[in-house]
Amino acid sequence: MLKTWEDDDTSGMDYWDSSLSISSLSQDYEAGIKPQQVVQAIFDRIEAYKEVQPSVWIYLQPIGEVMRAANELSIRWPDPMDRPPLYGVPFSVKDSIDISGIPTTTGCPPLASTPTTSAPVYQRCIDAGGLFIGKTNMEQLATGMTGCRSPFGTLHSTFSKSHCVGGSSSGSAVTVSQGLVSFSIGSDTAGSIRVPALFNGICGFKPTKGTVSARGVSPASLHQDCVSFLTSNVEDADRVWEVCKGFDKEDFFAKPPSTLCPRRPKELCFRFGIPPAAALEICSPQFKKEFSEVVAVIQQNGGKLVDLNWTPFAAANELLYNSSFVMERLTILPDGWFAQNKQLLHPVTRQVFEDILARNNCAVDLFKDLHKQAEYKRTVEDILTLEEIDKEVDEITLMVAPTTPFHPTIKEVEQDPIRINGRLGSFAHFGNVLDLVGIAMPCGTYEFDDMAEGKKMRLPFGVTILAGAGLDGELLKVAAKLEEAFQDVGQE
Repeated sequence: MLKTWEDDDTSGMDYWDSSLSISSLSQDYEAGIKPQQVVQAIFDRIEAYKEVQPSVWIYLQPIGEVMRAANELSIRWPDPMDRPPLYGVPFSVKDSIDISGIPTTTGCPPLASTPTTSAPVYQRCIDAGGLFIGKTNMEQLATGMTGCRSPFGTLHSTFSKSHCVGGSSSGSAVTVSQGLVSFSIGSDTAGSIRVPALFNGICGFKPTKGTVSARGVSPASLHQDCVSFLTSNVEDADRVWEVCKGFDKEDFFAKPPSTLCPRRPKELCFRFGIPPAAALEICSPQFKKEFSEVVAVIQQNGGKLVDLNWTPFAAANELLYNSSFVMERLTILPDGWFAQNKQLLHPVTRQVFEDILARNNCAVDLFKDLHKQAEYKRTVEDILTLEEIDKEVDEITLMVAPTTPFHPTIKEVEQDPIRINGRLGSFAHFGNVLDLVGIAMPCGTYEFDDMAEGKKMRLPFGVTILAGAGLDGELLKVAAKLEEAFQDVGQE
């Protein structure tokens, strides 16, 4: 019989309060730190952060349950050399992902349900030694990218109380940015991982769609949804992805294992394109300046800037919300539910669904849009490539874009929620439509005058790097190479 945490005397232990990056945490465990010490520190941080943002968590696992799980890890894997890849690593889960016995709200209490089976992506993390901490606040029904549409409360960026947090994986981003967990599992349809990653200064990794099981994840748009991860660095994203990826036959949108390109032990060089000047005009002056600096940094670190055809990316971007594809959003609601219960939704969420219904798209519209998608995907397959230069070197071609064109305040979002949400997706909506893999990366910070706080503050800037389907490992390799160089962008 396993001991419970109450039986384990930890009163004489030194208090742990260090980094939650997975590599750092692993080193601490090897040095003798116990998972129980980490759990205690995490819950102390969570309690303190409630004073700043009390609505981060929709469900918080009781500390006693997490301590018991931590204690079981210590007993099961006493040998540091034999521990699983996520041993004692705390993580949070977006509240659209099923965990047995815990309600899944998807940010919409009237549609909440309590599953009897956990999502495979969650279970993989538990089986790899992860410690579940709680389920996080999110944009209602994953309908937007601002983080301002939750009945549980509007969160703000961890850098500024005035600026929006990003969504729909909003609470997930806060928990990672604030060091309350090491990583968070979320989902990305139109940019729901990448945008909050930018606004909170962390990494948001969107794998190739269908290579991580989406079973047990409340859908936003089944054909476009992608289970994704928020981490503090590229190495952590790589480790979590390695744990979670894999073919799930019961996920009808899963791709076969052959979809992923195996990592090749070769030198990797890269070239990259960027949106044309006309497309970048939607960016704020500050974001244009920061992006120009990032492009220069990439070139200084081995990237060859080339002209790439932006047309299919822009066209695919329009397909997600400005075509019949948006009708799929209606399939997530029970038949007849919206007509009878729409008053229960957040006002902006309700408006989104009303606008969808007003489109009156037909099957012919859908098939025409599917044909367009197939054309754009095939075109981009010949743009974002991986080619063998010689026996020792491969070359990957990437697209690099600002993750968003600007960072709005919460007040600005409240004044124009639909249009601002659309503008935020200017370089994000095409990601899943074109079946790409992408990682949003922080690239330093920039100074701004916060009128609400009455002082100068700094906000994070970042870019998203995208590669062709299946090139997840190759993209992560390039991202890891650039990560350190990106840290100093904007530091004047």
